[in-house]
Amino acid sequence: MKEALLKEGYQVKHVEDADSAYALLQHQSFDLVLLDINLPGISGLKLLELLKQEPKTASLPVIISSIRGDESNKVKGLEIGADDYMVKPTSLKELQARVKALLRRTQRSGQMSNIVESNGIRLDLDRQEAWVEGQRLELTQVEFQILILLIKRQGMLLSYQVLSEVISSGAKDITSQTVYVHINNLRKKLGRKGRLIETVYGMGYKFFPS
Repeated sequence: MKEALLKEGYQVKHVEDADSAYALLQHQSFDLVLLDINLPGISGLKLLELLKQEPKTASLPVIISSIRGDESNKVKGLEIGADDYMVKPTSLKELQARVKALLRRTQRSGQMSNIVESNGIRLDLDRQEAWVEGQRLELTQVEFQILILLIKRQGMLLSYQVLSEVISSGAKDITSQTVYVHINNLRKKLGRKGRLIETVYGMGYKFFPS
């Protein structure tokens, strides 16, 4: 995969495990991550969760890859925040096409866009600022990260488990009621736009654009 992308003119950095990848992404900027689920140590899916919780990497495009083609891994990866999913063995031409297509969607004038927008809600990921219909919102860090996930994965279910990871970085004592409190506060701050966050009872929440 690395050689195929190098031949297409991309600059490629390869690491062997999730810990190395996480450390690298904290210190260098990249346009895209090609992430194998089957990594030594923590899994690729867990690394994906960590990346989506970090403001610096939350908007980074990710293609996940795995030898396991079962639907549950694909759905979980996309739910967490992956932009695309490939099952190995993968055609190198298909890999090149998917990378090119994803970069085309996420790049503007050769640079990553760090602005997330939907239905009058605007999030500046670099400045950690949120605006709704031109008015700046005073959000907590947790509320900001929840809103990033909701908008980036609009129309898709975010389970209580995924949201609890954002709130607590994996603490086991976070309940659905705790998640509800944060969602409720976020809805109030969004005003009439708060109705775009829909409750899926017993499962989690979705962001539905009007």
